[in-house]
Amino acid sequence: MPDYRNQNTRLTAKKYAWSVTLMIGPATPGSHPAKDRTGSYTPPPGATVGTLLDGLRTLHAQECGVPVKDVVLVRYSLREK
Repeated sequence: MPDYRNQNTRLTAKKYAWSVTLMIGPATPGSHPAKDRTGSYTPPPGATVGTLLDGLRTLHAQECGVPVKDVVLVRYSLREK
């Protein structure tokens, strides 16, 4: 089974289910509420765990109107569908 904790791990399955918790940083208790997200992902050729996580951070940043560097990934899970 692939090591999805390693962001360099290639995504070779046809489809994945993911869930993440993101927040606006810096991550300190009580600073900003965290947001849970779930979805599915069909990776393009050559995609890695990091590719997916970068895309999720970017999406969250755009929706919150903040720079991507301010988005903190609290936790994530990834599984093959």
